[in-house]
Amino acid sequence: MDNKRELIFKATEKIIATKGLQGLSMQQIAQEAGVAAGTIYRYFTDKEELISELRKDVLRVVASHILENCEEGTLEQRFKRVWFNIVDFGRQRTHANLSYEQYIHLPGIDTGPHQAFERSTFEGLHHIFTEGRDAGVFHNLQDKTLFATSLEPAIALGRSIRRGQMQYDKTELEFVCNLCWQSILTPSNTTQKEQSGR
Repeated sequence: MDNKRELIFKATEKIIATKGLQGLSMQQIAQEAGVAAGTIYRYFTDKEELISELRKDVLRVVASHILENCEEGTLEQRFKRVWFNIVDFGRQRTHANLSYEQYIHLPGIDTGPHQAFERSTFEGLHHIFTEGRDAGVFHNLQDKTLFATSLEPAIALGRSIRRGQMQYDKTELEFVCNLCWQSILTPSNTTQKEQSGR
């Protein structure tokens, strides 16, 4: 990616993360990025396009971290790797990064084109859910429901660790990760896991 474009993205994200979207100006962004205000318009026609592209950039960064090595191993190994990737990514975020809550409140987040981009960016995660459903391992639920049930706890835990509200305890997190995994398994698969664990 072009270095100045990246600087503009980082500056915009930092300003929104620390000061909010209200009052965000191209002049503030230029000052934070260390570029001339006119430079921004070489990359983006206006603030709306900049925010639209920022949404995509944030998604790409998140996806590259949480989907790392998500195609290797068994279905369970892949799910648990994604779960821990989410925790690790969440706990390493800084004040200059958009939080999950800030991201979901960016304008345009619910538009059809953005939803399609989000789905394609996280295709690896959708493959895990589809494979699990097709094999009868996961409950026959929508991807959003499976995500909310099994992976959103990882977002909350990563945030709590980052804020110093809890310690990073690998043993405890492995226990919780296993609970999240079991929460989306069909009853027959849960029973098989319990029997094999005896």
